[in-house]
Amino acid sequence: MPAPLLRLVLDTNVLLAGLVSRTSASQRIVDALTIRRAIPLISPPVLAEYRAVLLHPEILARFPGLTPRRVELALHRLRYIADEYRTVRVKFEFERDPRDAMFVELAITGSATHIVTLDSDLLSLPTARTDAGKRFRQRLPQILVLEPGPLVEQYGAALGTPLA
Repeated sequence: MPAPLLRLVLDTNVLLAGLVSRTSASQRIVDALTIRRAIPLISPPVLAEYRAVLLHPEILARFPGLTPRRVELALHRLRYIADEYRTVRVKFEFERDPRDAMFVELAITGSATHIVTLDSDLLSLPTARTDAGKRFRQRLPQILVLEPGPLVEQYGAALGTPLA
């Protein structure tokens, strides 16, 4: 019997890296989502964040291959393959970076197996001695918060994208 699919919450920085790099671990994760080797989780606030960041003029200027059309196609594809939670009623107080709370709230609502991020605030939650860290461990005792590289190293075969 095959292992259950990974249920991933992608931080915006991972999605951006996956769209602009041809060889990064983030790109391998985005590819794995596209071929349905893992399930992305999204919500309206997360989708709005993706759109706002990916279509920001500074981002588009920095990455010429990233066009508004390509962003919209990627987001459309992501919505098609994702488990979308239209209403996220969970609240998670994250004083250190309140904008990242939406990713934790989505992880709780969607029973995520992993949060994939390059953000040190999110990466520190599982071991933080803060109130937010304690609440995170209580609400998500089984979840892993990983950078893209370690996720691909650990689950590359399951994702269909082992590191070369």
